[in-house]
Amino acid sequence: MTSPQNTEEKKAPTPEEEAQAAPARHGLVLILLILASVLTFTYQLPFKLAAIGFAIAAVVWSVKYIVAVVKTKQRRNMSLGILGGLLSVYLIFSTMSSAILWPVQSKYEECLRDAITQQAQLSCTSEYQSGLGDWFKQVTGQDLDLPGTN
Repeated sequence: MTSPQNTEEKKAPTPEEEAQAAPARHGLVLILLILASVLTFTYQLPFKLAAIGFAIAAVVWSVKYIVAVVKTKQRRNMSLGILGGLLSVYLIFSTMSSAILWPVQSKYEECLRDAITQQAQLSCTSEYQSGLGDWFKQVTGQDLDLPGTN
């Protein structure tokens, strides 16, 4: 028995087809970088710092995505690049703030990890807020007035 001959041959994509498919590829990579950044942001210090690397890569990739979308005149798809870039910038600044507050933040994370009861968790939060106040007073010389703490 012979197999039927396939008369259609697979052809390599033309440069125009390749250009039309570029936004989809860039969008997939952008989504994966943002997802990696968000997931690593949930880790404890020092592993949380990996979120900065993924977020910076996502910002760069969102620019590539926007350029690819503009080149192919698919402007309706530009929102992914804009929102992805904004989310990545937010994650960069959030992670940097955790790094700046490293001593206070790491004590808080360690306390929460060891806390078993809700009372212990509330104690951790109270210690964290007082630690933030002490850090702020040390840096600025002023008292920190956190809402809900009096």
